[in-house]
Amino acid sequence: MGELFDFFGGEQLGLPIVIFLMVFSCGIAIFHTVIFGVFNITIRPKWLFYALNPVLIGGASLLSPNLALVVFIVLFASVFILGIIAAIVAAIRGNDDEREFLKQYPKAKMPLWKKILGYIAIFTIGPLFLASGPYAFVIIIAGGFIIAMLPSSKNRFKKYQATLPTSKIRSLAMGLVEVQGRLIAKTIMTAPIDNIQCIGYKYLVERISTDKDGRDSYSQIICETRCNEFIIEDETGSIPVNPDKLEFIWVEMDGRYSSGTKRYTQYLLKENDEVLIIGKASVRENNEAVIEHENVKNVFAVAPKSAVNTYNQTRPLVNSFALFSCILAFFTAVVLVSPVTIVGDRVVVKLDAAMFNWEDFFSKLNRS
Repeated sequence: MGELFDFFGGEQLGLPIVIFLMVFSCGIAIFHTVIFGVFNITIRPKWLFYALNPVLIGGASLLSPNLALVVFIVLFASVFILGIIAAIVAAIRGNDDEREFLKQYPKAKMPLWKKILGYIAIFTIGPLFLASGPYAFVIIIAGGFIIAMLPSSKNRFKKYQATLPTSKIRSLAMGLVEVQGRLIAKTIMTAPIDNIQCIGYKYLVERISTDKDGRDSYSQIICETRCNEFIIEDETGSIPVNPDKLEFIWVEMDGRYSSGTKRYTQYLLKENDEVLIIGKASVRENNEAVIEHENVKNVFAVAPKSAVNTYNQTRPLVNSFALFSCILAFFTAVVLVSPVTIVGDRVVVKLDAAMFNWEDFFSKLNRS
């Protein structure tokens, strides 16, 4: 406290310093304006802080030039204090907005068995990966392929699309079928983004997270698919499609925008789209043929014809690359853990049974 009184009684600040503080306070006014905006407080006029801050410093300098420096420090510190308060308010408000959003679009709960399997995978694969040493290459590649082969709508669609023949609608047999043709709307609906007329849409909402390097990552909040009953037509005839449980595969993105901490994306099925559908051909109570969800094989999906053709053309190349990557990863790991000697112009890799000592492997696993 004595040092503070000594400061006011000591050498006074010069006029140039006071003017500099007044000009610098205009920069502080930028932060004040932004922070009050977070509080949803409308500043009238908008240049209020740009005038108020210099006036406070100038008025204080009339009482004591050193008092002007104290006012400047208080204004500068208020930016940090108000900023922390604004961050807390924004977080609380964001949680409220999230709750209101989830009331409108309820998020499906993850089944308990999936949560349990997830925890088991974390506590099993993690230590195994750390203890594997150079064989981590194999684990990474194998893990990627296992994940890619897990049951999913897309994997089931690709499996049956590769084996099922494309049927003509006029000669359609009952059971699992693959048909290709043009979409005809029975009832039009409106998409969430830009109110576009369509047969059906897939609407995706993701939360945006930004790391310290400014890179954005996205986590899914809502994934909603809505579709009206429609007709698929080829050169031989047409058949209605019951869209209950219909999955969209490779459907092109139609619109996307970000607002606040969320990103919104939609994928549309439109009239006259050329598509391929895999589902069950059956008969309704009125003896009308229809394509619907296949309960036993759990497959019912629609994909653009162009995307399916592209996939079929690139599939052999992708499969060859996958096989080559697995073989390369395995031999790379073997070479890294094997003793290598150079004899003349030859590189000799010695494979010893001891390198595959599982007792040592599991002892490393326990230590990790």
